[in-house]
Amino acid sequence: MKHRNILCFFSAAVLLAALTQCTPSHPDQGEIPVDKARAIEHVIPIEEARALRQGFLAGRKELQSKLPGNYLDSAFNIPEGETFNRHAIAAILNAKGAEGLRIYMGKDEKGQVRMVLLPVDSSGTDILTTLVSREKAANVPGVQPARASSPIQAMESGQRCPPLCKAKL
Repeated sequence: MKHRNILCFFSAAVLLAALTQCTPSHPDQGEIPVDKARAIEHVIPIEEARALRQGFLAGRKELQSKLPGNYLDSAFNIPEGETFNRHAIAAILNAKGAEGLRIYMGKDEKGQVRMVLLPVDSSGTDILTTLVSREKAANVPGVQPARASSPIQAMESGQRCPPLCKAKL
């Protein structure tokens, strides 16, 4: 009996060790496969990215100076950027047939410009589908579930910058 208990314990320990070796400790932090030859076509030097951002900020400031009062901020509160988490992006890229994503500019009820993300196929056509089904989504206290009443979804709810940003660009 004692040998049988030791054998069961040893078997369970080996099985547990095997399972933990096969599963990354942080599965959501794994590397996403990349076709480097296709990605390199879109890479720009950080100096060019900084120049693009500065051009946008300067243009926004110039436009604001040409409009009466605080019109630009009240009618089109445009952020410097928005941050989306990897799970939102993964859900878009995991849509059947997705070859990329498109970012549309939107405007919410507070007048804030928001970015709306959709998957696109290889011909550049929006893919209208369910991105995250409710039965697969975790119910997190304090976090409102997806507001979509339609089975066709898009991603929004990025974190606006400012105020939530630690930009180094």
